[in-house]
Amino acid sequence: MSIRIVFAVMSATQQGATVAQLANALAPHTVLIHHDFTKKKDFRVDCPNVRFVPNPTVTGWGSWGLSRGIFHTIEHALRTLDFDYLHLLSPTCLPIRPLSELEASIACSKVDIHADMFEVERDEQSLMNFGCRAYAYGDSLKYRALGRLRKHYFGPDAILEQTCSLSMWRRSPEREARGRSVLDRIALGATQAAARGWLGANPFSQTFRPMIGSLWIGMSHRVCEYLMRIRHSDPVSDYFAHLKIVDEMLFPTLLANSPFKVGPALHAVNDFDPYGSPYWIKDTDLDRIFATGRFLARKFPDDPSASVRLRALERAAAVRRVPEPVSA
Repeated sequence: MSIRIVFAVMSATQQGATVAQLANALAPHTVLIHHDFTKKKDFRVDCPNVRFVPNPTVTGWGSWGLSRGIFHTIEHALRTLDFDYLHLLSPTCLPIRPLSELEASIACSKVDIHADMFEVERDEQSLMNFGCRAYAYGDSLKYRALGRLRKHYFGPDAILEQTCSLSMWRRSPEREARGRSVLDRIALGATQAAARGWLGANPFSQTFRPMIGSLWIGMSHRVCEYLMRIRHSDPVSDYFAHLKIVDEMLFPTLLANSPFKVGPALHAVNDFDPYGSPYWIKDTDLDRIFATGRFLARKFPDDPSASVRLRALERAAAVRRVPEPVSA
């Protein structure tokens, strides 16, 4: 191995055989599993390259428990394992290119972090998609009010767009052609006011910008150490813990505002359904997933015998004469 990678799998509900198949595909690299046994008690993976995180936290999609579990997993990796690079994965991920190519790409990369992310205030429609999550606690009246304004702003004919391993709404061309109504302008103004802290304080500033992105991030050993140093800082413990779907905002924000350089993700995520969850990858999706040029992907079905999983694993096992690293 030219580089030592730890693949940190955040597990809760998938069957052990599915995760074992993933672990075998990632050997000889270490697979560190954080499994929430309150969700699935009969979970077992017996592979020589697998380690379990002791005292796992109770997790949940988008909850602070998941973020806490990730911090706990990274801390355990730093304390007990020798590694150069750590990559977060879900149990429904698989490699889609040979590991030798992934190793070569990481080894020659000029960045310390590989992640898909962008600023919440990248443009007006990004702000309207994610502003209520960034600038209001998830259980607050402000969140519900901004959410209702968001729904009106995009309207029932909104178009679902896939971007940076996330889904977001865009106003339809017909709605855009009609211009902004009074209520549209109120919705935008209220969200902008929340961003500026006029509707309640938030920790963001010109030097600490809120980001949104995919959770399936790769990072160097020194980035992991950095996250452990700052995890208890006030913006993390006092603000982010109350946000809705916090993980997709917490880790991109901390990493993008770090002293380290961020490059494109090594991981592809399938298109999302209208409810914000990736579709299960089907055989008909594979060519599109392979065409991303990335090395890992989700969301594969929770069935080790599924043909789409076997086809992906067959491709990942293939030997290529010349590595094709993702440029960073």
